[in-house]
Amino acid sequence: MTRPKGTKPEEFSGVYQSYSDIPVRYRLETYADSYQNKETWNDYCSEVLFAKFDSNHIRDTAKKAGKSWLAHMDARGRHHALATPLDVDTWSQELMNGNRNRRTCYEQYFVRIYQFYDYLKQSYQHPHLYNPCLIAAINYETTRYLWDYRVDVRPEVRPRE
Repeated sequence: MTRPKGTKPEEFSGVYQSYSDIPVRYRLETYADSYQNKETWNDYCSEVLFAKFDSNHIRDTAKKAGKSWLAHMDARGRHHALATPLDVDTWSQELMNGNRNRRTCYEQYFVRIYQFYDYLKQSYQHPHLYNPCLIAAINYETTRYLWDYRVDVRPEVRPRE
């Protein structure tokens, strides 16, 4: 018997449920110097994402999501691998305020950046202890709305017991 999948971002985020829960020394912005001039997104795409999922759809959505995310983070003056939950939410708002529906925002943009941060969190080569996409989904309405798309389209969703 398989374990029911979680439906709430709180079930996936671990000990940090809000940005204020994260000790300052573990916040991603403290690593800005070590990420300067690093092409973390491009490295992730070529070495991880495309190595595992080599399809035109994945390449197209990664290109769109990456272009949008990198431009957003550049405009905010922060490296694209060092987002705060607020960075994620303002980007989610930009996506939803464009001419895109919820499905497009989630499937072609949000999920790619969520997976990027999930990889960074799991990789020993990166100091990431949390996924800012999850914390944004816990604490901000727009990002939660995008997260809930993931749940809304999943068959047989049951809350964890």
